[in-house]
Amino acid sequence: MALAHRPAADDDYATFARLFPELDTGDPVPLRSHWAAEIAPHTWLFEQDGATAGYLYFERLAGVGYIRHVVVVPEQRGRGLGLAMLRAAAAELRAAGCATWCLNVKPGNLPAVRLYERLGLREAYRSTALRFLWPQTEALRLPARGLQTRTIDPDEDAAIEAAFTLPRGQLAAGRAAGRVLVRLADPADPAALGLGFASFNPDFPGAFPFRLADPDYAAPLLAGLRPHARPGVANMGIVAEADPGLTARMVAIGATVHMEFSHFSGHVPDDMPS
Repeated sequence: MALAHRPAADDDYATFARLFPELDTGDPVPLRSHWAAEIAPHTWLFEQDGATAGYLYFERLAGVGYIRHVVVVPEQRGRGLGLAMLRAAAAELRAAGCATWCLNVKPGNLPAVRLYERLGLREAYRSTALRFLWPQTEALRLPARGLQTRTIDPDEDAAIEAAFTLPRGQLAAGRAAGRVLVRLADPADPAALGLGFASFNPDFPGAFPFRLADPDYAAPLLAGLRPHARPGVANMGIVAEADPGLTARMVAIGATVHMEFSHFSGHVPDDMPS
């Protein structure tokens, strides 16, 4: 029987919760509320012979497709299902006007890396996921520049996305999902929108993207996020994307490296390999 897919529904959470650990990120399974608000609306469930074959979570941004999760059930791996799932996503993305796509993968996941390279995706940079406790951030030194944090206005999205080379529409997608979006502001230079920003999910809890023009700016940005943390939750995480300076700064205050991964990007192929 051919592989079939359908949009995920809220009541598919049990299937998602069972398969999410296959990503091998070490992260807790997202809450059902997170699934319903942010993941399910962008997820396809794949089935074959009446049984679940996997799921694909991907976003259609402005001209860019962002593949978030690709999961094939363990007993079906090695049969080309991952390629078939991505072929279906590629057709959807082309129809939506997305010329490029991107994703993140652990460098040690060689079968996945080979699959993505086969599809024309190439590594653009490496990122580090960091874990720490909020009190540890008090050891970060403040920059000489008197920076403040402000909520990002929708009319600032395009400028911030351009400043940090983000896919157009990523901030709007985060806002729609209920993320806390804040940016750094300099009262002495109000027009500067490329100083730093974060997209924070208090339920995870963590910020990704978390971008800074300078690692010295970590202290004010984290200070601006801290009031949005859930009461009684001391742990926090961020992802330093292509920013070894930020990684070193956080490790120096006691943050731990949770995971390293590669960001791959490329053109959505017109003809997918068989």
